Amino acid sequence: MDGEDKINLLAHLIPRFGSGDPEQEAALQAFVTGMKPTFAHIRQQCPSFSESDVQLLGTEFLAAEVLKPKRSSREEFAKWLGAYNESELTAILDARKRPKTEAASQLQQFRDIRAAAKKKEEDDQEALKKQVDDARAERTMDFNARTGKFEKAEEKKK
Repeated sequence: MDGEDKINLLAHLIPRFGSGDPEQEAALQAFVTGMKPTFAHIRQQCPSFSESDVQLLGTEFLAAEVLKPKRSSREEFAKWLGAYNESELTAILDARKRPKTEAASQLQQFRDIRAAAKKKEEDDQEALKKQVDDARAERTMDFNARTGKFEKAEEKKK
């Protein structure tokens, strides 16, 4: 699992520690002891999954079903997990990853738009500078600050 997924898992786990509730303590124990068999089952069902994907899907399932007291027993969880086939597990994993993928895509689009806007601004500034330079080179009148009048520009020495 990547760092963000680990932090998400911790957000599920940490509030459940130290509650003093024996059912919650049993649920935490079931979560921990259920990790290896859950990961093994997912690996068996989906051999194409990376270890990161196996851990992500397994901990998500355990957090949703086992971590909450009285939601599912170990046996109920095992039956529930066993009912999924590879295509269903893949669809669940894809749905879990979709927001992050879409956010990364949108961030890249934003960066591309921002880079294009910056490039256009630089091009506009360069065109303005060229226009000013051309005007200076081709001007026929100059402002004389001493007299406060426009006068015919002197020919530039070449």
